[in-house]
Amino acid sequence: MRFQLFYEADSFLHRVNPLTKLVFVMLVMVVLTLIVDPLTPLAVAALGVVTIRLLGGVPLGQLLRTLRPFLLVSFGLFWTTALFYANPTRVFAQWGPLVLSEDGVAYGAAIMFRILAIFVVSLLFTLTTDPTAFLQALVQQAHLSPRFGYGIIAAYRFVPLFDDELATIQAAHRIRGVASRGGPMAQYRRLVGHMVPLLAGGIRHAERVALAMDARGFGAVASRTYYRRSVFGWRDVVFGVGAGLALSLLLIGFHLAGWLGEPIPPFLH
Repeated sequence: MRFQLFYEADSFLHRVNPLTKLVFVMLVMVVLTLIVDPLTPLAVAALGVVTIRLLGGVPLGQLLRTLRPFLLVSFGLFWTTALFYANPTRVFAQWGPLVLSEDGVAYGAAIMFRILAIFVVSLLFTLTTDPTAFLQALVQQAHLSPRFGYGIIAAYRFVPLFDDELATIQAAHRIRGVASRGGPMAQYRRLVGHMVPLLAGGIRHAERVALAMDARGFGAVASRTYYRRSVFGWRDVVFGVGAGLALSLLLIGFHLAGWLGEPIPPFLH
């Protein structure tokens, strides 16, 4: 069972500081919320896919598989928005109360590509950022409390462990002849039979981690040292300047072409 989107590799984007990527992603999301035309977010999404593939080293097939549910969500937003547009004009087709108009299609396309672009930009961060490295950056550079940050890391490490333990519990139930089918009450009893030992195991693991942290003097002094340092480097400067320049050129080019902010591009009139 895959519980994270992070793709482990050694690429340029993987070596950029997580906080640099986070600030850029948040900036792009803010820009996308202010854009009302469909072409600009589509171009941002395409540029994001190319960036993840070339600078992040993520295989195109895996990237498309990760995007598959987001594509379905975006398309669902498109047709619902296009069919239920509030003030339809220049109607293409009508099926009873459902009206497909030019304005509805344009607005639906803008919503669809905006959501898709936000998903792609988010994947630029999640696919190339190790969650542990991200939390270390928050602790060391954003001054997040180490107690809170390392507590999250410890809980995150429990996820694959719980997955393995759940598989073990289910296998033990099957060996003992516990039925895998039945009505709602049977499903509920089976869920309780899985959750109780899983919860007990989680409490035991949490106690062991707490004792280990206390034994190593975690939180005993105000200042602490780190085995792995999270720093800003030349890659962050190159990424920040390059990404900002690419986004600016894209927006300026679309503005000069008369496409930026136009729900229906001029060449489609």
